Amino acid sequence: MALIEEAFQVAADLMDDCEPSDPTPEFLAIFPPTDPADCSSGLRAIFSDPNFPSFGVDFEGGNSLEAPDVCTICFFSDTDFQPDPLAQLIHRCCRETLTKAPIGFEWALSCSRPRVNEFGGGWCAIFADRIEIESTREALARALEGGII
Repeated sequence: MALIEEAFQVAADLMDDCEPSDPTPEFLAIFPPTDPADCSSGLRAIFSDPNFPSFGVDFEGGNSLEAPDVCTICFFSDTDFQPDPLAQLIHRCCRETLTKAPIGFEWALSCSRPRVNEFGGGWCAIFADRIEIESTREALARALEGGII
C-alpha cells in the first residue's frame, strides 16, 4: 500500500509540475531511474507518454478488522482510465502477493450518448511473471471471426 501511495503521489506531483519528494529506497528498487538525473524517470517509463504520468484513477484502501494483515485497494475513475500503467504499478508493487495468487481487475467505458465505439471495457490479470490485458473490443472481434467458442 505504501508503495502504491508513493507512486500515486509522485505521479500527481509530476502532473502538477511540482518537484516530487525524495523517493524512498523501496520506490527506487521497483522503479529504478532510467535517467540518473531524474529519480522519477523509472515511474515515468511505465506510461505511454512519460510527460503525462496519469493513472486516470483514484484509489482507497486499507486493512479490515477480519484480516488485519491483508490490504484491499479499490481503484475508481470517471475519466481517462489508463489500464496499462495501473497493471504495471500492481505488478511491481505487489510482488509478494502475486507469488501467492494473481490479481485482476475489470473496467467499463461508457458514454452519455449512443455513439459507435464509445462503449466497451476490458479485463486485466496480473501474475508474478506476466500481465495479460484485453479490451472487450478485441474479444468481440475474435468472437466475430470465430476465434472464441
